This record gives sequence, structure tokens and C-alpha cells, in this order.
Amino acid sequence: MDMGEVEKATGLQSVMRVELKRGDRVLSARGVVLRQLIATEDRSMFSDAIVARVRAMAEDMARQVGFFLAQAAGETDPRAWANSITEPLSGALIDEPVIVDHLHSVALEWQLTESMQRRAGVDPSLSPLLQALIGADDPTSSALAMDLLTSQAAFARHQQRMSLPINELPAEVLFSLLETLRHAVAGDPAFEAHARTAEHTIRQGYDESQCRISLANRLVAALGAGAFAALSITHAGVPVFLSALAAATGDPRDTVAVSTSESQLARLALSLRAAGLSNNEIEREFYAIHPDITLPDGFGRMQGNDARALLTGQVSGDDGRG
Repeated sequence: MDMGEVEKATGLQSVMRVELKRGDRVLSARGVVLRQLIATEDRSMFSDAIVARVRAMAEDMARQVGFFLAQAAGETDPRAWANSITEPLSGALIDEPVIVDHLHSVALEWQLTESMQRRAGVDPSLSPLLQALIGADDPTSSALAMDLLTSQAAFARHQQRMSLPINELPAEVLFSLLETLRHAVAGDPAFEAHARTAEHTIRQGYDESQCRISLANRLVAALGAGAFAALSITHAGVPVFLSALAAATGDPRDTVAVSTSESQLARLALSLRAAGLSNNEIEREFYAIHPDITLPDGFGRMQGNDARALLTGQVSGDDGRG
């Protein structure tokens, strides 16, 4: 590589580093900002649709928890009683960063799912990859694909109603929800006992391995080397694509879901490169997700190791200040 090429490569890394840091600032603050926006009705940084969906899912989760609590308390009309505590309990859920960050990621995933269906004709539940796996000879992949199809179809129905079953939450999010319930009734011995009963009931009905996200992750793991095919969003569908990119980069799946938003273009591009996609493959995915966005000049020269180093903050030099 001559000096001119070195300078171009260094300049590109500086541009990508600045863009990544700008995206990271949005990413790190999203929970705080989203909670404040929901409380203050300020929609300047998040769309009305995303904020409304996060609020609606929080309220739906609060009603579910309230119903279990009402049953434990022996209320004669558990649904009516649950509705009466929905507002304060949903507010408490939104105050928990682990919960609101996950709901935001789910809302963005569904937004991407609808966008892919509208623009590219990708079925929200049955992608070409899932269809092929369901009919494959491998019984493990076939069973996982069928389970994921069923779970994704249920997810689509719930998202159309802007709801999210609490037994579909990742374990750490469900733990935060139960902890929030404990705090909400703290100081009232009777309701503390009811909350323990409700928590026991919720835990009994929970199996993380059968959650939609877990099924997508397990399917990607079962594909082994074949998981590279899942890095095509139009072929794999949104849920499997997100799980495959998370597995390939080592990033949390929620972070990968957020990287598909327009404020995280640098992260998405670097993640695709770090996952091993070629220039043409990255351009294909960018066109599918962001048809109006073009990659910066010279991005094709960036190597996977450089992209991975930028994502993990291991590249020294320009601090991005200007």
C-alpha cells in the first residue's frame, strides 16, 4: 500500500470513527431520552409511531402483571382491577432502563419488519430461509424453523395490537419487570405477599428457550457455517437476520436491532463488514434496509478487522472532536 492509499484508509477510519461515536451517543442515551419523551410528550428525536408503540407495550405489560397480582389478591374482577393500576405500573416499567431499552428495540424491529414487507415483499413471518428449513432433512433446523414461524406469527399479531406478552421477554428483562413489581408494592405486607404469589405464577409459565428471540438465536446457532446465508435480510427475514448479525459481531441483539435505524448507519455498515460480508453484499443489505443511503467513498477498502476494532473502540488516534 503506497502513502496515498494509507492516507485514504486513515481518513476513512476517521470519518467512520466520528460517525460511530455520534451514533454511540444516541445509542447510550436512548433509554433516558425515550423515558423523558414519553413523560413529556416531546417527540423531536423519536417518531410518534415508535413512542406510541413503546408506551402501548409498557401499558399492555402492566395490565398483564396487574392481572396476575389481582388474581393473587383474590379480586372478583381481575381485569378491571388490573386496568385500574395500569397507568402507574406502566410508568414504573418505563422508568427501568432495561425494560424501556428492550421495548424500543422491539418497536424498531417491528418498524423494520413492516418496512421490509412494504418495500421488498418480505413476509413478516415466513421468509424464504424459514420456508426452506421447514422442508429440510435436518430435523433440528426444521423443528426450530417451524417453532420460530409460529412464534413470529404470534409476534406479528401482537404487534398489530401494539402488545407484547411478558412470557416473550428475555430473562433479564423479565427479571427487571418482576423487580419493578416488588418495588411497586413495597411497604404493604399484604400486597408484598400477593406480589410473591404473582411472581411465582409468572415464573412457572415462563420458558426462555421458547421465546421468539431465543428461537431465532438457536436457529442461527443450529445453522453453523450455513448461518452466513442468514445475513441477507430479504432471504432470512428480519428476526433471523438480526440474530445472525448479532452472532457474527458479538453485539447484543437489541443493539443490532437499533443499528438498523437511520441514526446508526455507521454501526450497521461496520457490523456488516465485521460479519464478513463483501462490498456487494453490504451494498445489497444497505439497499434493502436504507434504499436512499449510499456508503461513504472508500468504505470498500475497509477490512473486517478494522471494522471490528472501530466497533469495540480499539482503534486509537483521532478522537472525533472537531
